[in-house]
Amino acid sequence: MIQNNPAIVITLVTPNKNLYKEYTLKIKNILKNYNINSYKTNKLSNFVKDYFFSCSNSHYLNIKKTINYLSEDVDICIQHKKYRRKNILACDMDMTVINTESINLINQMLLKRNEISQLTEKAMNGEISFKNSIIKRTKMLRGLTESDIKKIIKKIKINKGVKSVIRTMNNSGNHTMLISGGYDIIAKVIGKEIGFKEIICNSLEIKNQKLTGNLSNEIIDKIGKLNYFKKRIISLNISNKRTLAVGDGDNDIDMVRYASLGVAWRAYPKLKENSDTIISKNFKSLLYFQGYNEKNISSRL
Repeated sequence: MIQNNPAIVITLVTPNKNLYKEYTLKIKNILKNYNINSYKTNKLSNFVKDYFFSCSNSHYLNIKKTINYLSEDVDICIQHKKYRRKNILACDMDMTVINTESINLINQMLLKRNEISQLTEKAMNGEISFKNSIIKRTKMLRGLTESDIKKIIKKIKINKGVKSVIRTMNNSGNHTMLISGGYDIIAKVIGKEIGFKEIICNSLEIKNQKLTGNLSNEIIDKIGKLNYFKKRIISLNISNKRTLAVGDGDNDIDMVRYASLGVAWRAYPKLKENSDTIISKNFKSLLYFQGYNEKNISSRL
């Protein structure tokens, strides 16, 4: 190991043997280009491996740029080894821990108004303000009943690997947060089922068992997400170097950028550009990136 240079780790997560072999060779070639030898490797699971080495900061930044181009077919991350284990994880809900945009599902099942899904798409892509879009979309829900919305929760699927990630982080004594721009009627049920320690979301105003079309709390937009994330980091006295955040859309950018490891999960282009790493194959990559091996990981789906 080169003295005075920090220890770096590249974590490669691949779905099959062929890609594992292909990208193992690519990593070796990247390091070879900088005359760097990996002083240790560690297999975390089938087709998942850590590569440890040391290098100058300029080489680290150049390798990171190259590594980020490899994320189309595999999940891959480069970071400083010292702070890879995180003490707090903040997750977006819609299209991150679940397989749908919950407001679009409400629309699809109960309203069938094209403008709702259009507003959602524009907000997530950063074309319009999330705050303005959620106000407009919520007004369109006026008159629906709480029971109507609760009935559609059974249509929602939790993404594979999410429960394992959250349970493993919890079991290791860390704090897990679901920070969603979605609605409390859905987020509280989903968050509880997954096992998040804390659930933050927008609250629908209900009178006489019907939605008024208004929200009863301060809107959880990108600034709101960041503020709640910061508040909990401070209250738990966690170093910012031990923070992790994951999301998919424009609403998550501030939170993802603030975290020491900000992850874009099957994300819109704008968030990909503002994240430390991009993943799309395996949600458990969030654990592998921290050095958890298969024996450490909860077996929950």
